Amino acid sequence: MYCKKCGFEVEKDWSFCPKCKANLQDENLETNKEVILEKQRKESKGSNICICMFLINVIFLFKFDDYKWIFFLGALISIVTGFIKFQNNKIIKVMFWLFLTAVAIYILLILAIIITCGNALSRVDCSGIG
Repeated sequence: MYCKKCGFEVEKDWSFCPKCKANLQDENLETNKEVILEKQRKESKGSNICICMFLINVIFLFKFDDYKWIFFLGALISIVTGFIKFQNNKIIKVMFWLFLTAVAIYILLILAIIITCGNALSRVDCSGIG
């Protein structure tokens, strides 16, 4: 028997798939491995499309200054969609967390610049102007 979700070979009396943690009720077992392999090929193709779209958007994000926000949104949408739709894909998981970390660092750097500039401006003596 094989898990319908991931195709891992399981015993008939198991409750959960050890690979993807899917509930192995009778409706989640498949005896035809070819059906499972075809499903995995389709899922792999979809996840590869998400990865390619993400990488293209990230490259264009650094290439075109005028349209950065469009490519940022494209990268965000493609990686979040891939993360939600293909939860078992490790490459998408890594890319998602790296992208999220990079965005968080970027936001923290902007906040640090704002705080630093605010402190510097508060120390400027403007009494001699005018």
